Amino acid sequence: MYIEPRDIGIRMLVFCLLWCGNLRSQPLSDRSAGPTYDVRSYGAIGDGKTLNTMAIQHAIDDCRKKGGGTIVISPGNFVVGTLRLYSNMTLYFDAGAVLTGSAEDLSYGRQKDFGFTGMGAGNKTGILVASNEENISLDGYGTISGNGTSFMQMDSLQFGKDFSSKYTRQGDDYMDPKYGREDGPVLWKGAYEERPGVMAIFSGCKNITISHIRFINAPNWTIAFLNSAEVKISGVSIENNLKIPNSDGIDLYDSKDILIEGCNIQAGDDAIAVVSSTHVIGTGCILRSRSCGIRVGYNVFNDHSSGNILFNNIHIVDCNRGIGIFQRQNGNMENMIFSNMVISTRLHSGEWWGHGEPIHISSVPGLGVSTSGKIRHIRFANIIATGESGIVLYAEDKSAIEDVSFEQISLTIKSGPLEQGYGGNFDLRPVNQLAWAIFKHDIPAIFARNTGDMSIHDLQVHWEKGLPVYFTNAVACENCDNLSIERLHEIFAAAPGNRSAEIRLDHCNEYRIAGISTTAKKRKLLDLRGTN
Repeated sequence: MYIEPRDIGIRMLVFCLLWCGNLRSQPLSDRSAGPTYDVRSYGAIGDGKTLNTMAIQHAIDDCRKKGGGTIVISPGNFVVGTLRLYSNMTLYFDAGAVLTGSAEDLSYGRQKDFGFTGMGAGNKTGILVASNEENISLDGYGTISGNGTSFMQMDSLQFGKDFSSKYTRQGDDYMDPKYGREDGPVLWKGAYEERPGVMAIFSGCKNITISHIRFINAPNWTIAFLNSAEVKISGVSIENNLKIPNSDGIDLYDSKDILIEGCNIQAGDDAIAVVSSTHVIGTGCILRSRSCGIRVGYNVFNDHSSGNILFNNIHIVDCNRGIGIFQRQNGNMENMIFSNMVISTRLHSGEWWGHGEPIHISSVPGLGVSTSGKIRHIRFANIIATGESGIVLYAEDKSAIEDVSFEQISLTIKSGPLEQGYGGNFDLRPVNQLAWAIFKHDIPAIFARNTGDMSIHDLQVHWEKGLPVYFTNAVACENCDNLSIERLHEIFAAAPGNRSAEIRLDHCNEYRIAGISTTAKKRKLLDLRGTN
């Protein structure tokens, strides 16, 4: 059966670009708009030692009482705890201005005091908090430092209990520190929930703009939005310590109408995470992470849906996963485009989720649930990827992943220094059964299980020299329906290893395959097992 490419991708792309243009046409914050409130006039001292929470909060409160305006952070290093922002104000950073999070735990508020919970690890807030406010801007050319290394044991190594080594290829030898420990993650000091929370959090807010600010050294998530709308993040730099767990870049929860453009994000966890959110555009960004460059899902807090998402013109560098789409509860995830990207992934040492997949899509029940919803109408186009693992699509229920297309994909599979201690496994965490967490599996360039209506057109697979024998087919599909593979070309730097054929179909129904070629001589192109 031949599957015609659907026009949803083109229609959605046009819509999203028009919507993006409308957002970009709106002016960014202007320091000169309204009255200004210089924090030095309220007693703030930028010596890097004095705690300035009360002085700067006084300036913010004065701005609020007078109907809004601009609070100016002048050049200097101002140590603070939690500051609360309100409607109709701009927090403006002069060049050379720094807000540094206090190293004292008692300097920070608690989430429950602001009417929300569950944002990031623990129960505390970070440096900036806004709850049920609107028309807030962070702007200028200064820095916000979370002082994250003060709350971590930077010479430690974290070990989790969310998998069982008996299911892995390596058994008890899996993740042994002898294979390396330089990637972290490290442990926190004291109780897990007591380190500071999200550096800048907006809950129930509307019309929020963050422009040009540099965020560094987060102890937890960096910027997060919960139940918020009309968000614009432009030209922001996030530079976190890659060994600190949970130091996400930008997190979107139950939010909508989001534009992220021209950002450079380095995060110890996901660079951008989209959970139960809709109408999201990311463009022109560089992303580096110990987990996903772009993550959609996990939605472990509710059954809400995500969708209408466009990421275009993105460079994902040195991540554990490039793009990850994870359905772990009910609700649907649909209508997403990922286009014009360069992705590089690798295996990382330590307790990070992921195993070097450039693209990962999975629908399996998460913690405490027995079913998971659908993932459908997903487009990947014009992507150049290099990784130490392949692309994975994995569903526990039949056709839980539907209508996924790959167009013009170049994928290079390479060896790496951690393949002996980590390679040849799938990682589906978080899941409700240890057998699904990390388990032994051959690694095709593209693997799909229980998908429906999948198309792979114009795929080029480059196999580098010296690959382990667990690398197998160019495409392997199990229990997949309505499959189209056209114009697939394999290039081998050395003689192929343990491969039954270039394409393996196991108990698949209705497929079309055309235009397959390989540089390997006398190789079987197609292996059909119980397939109609």
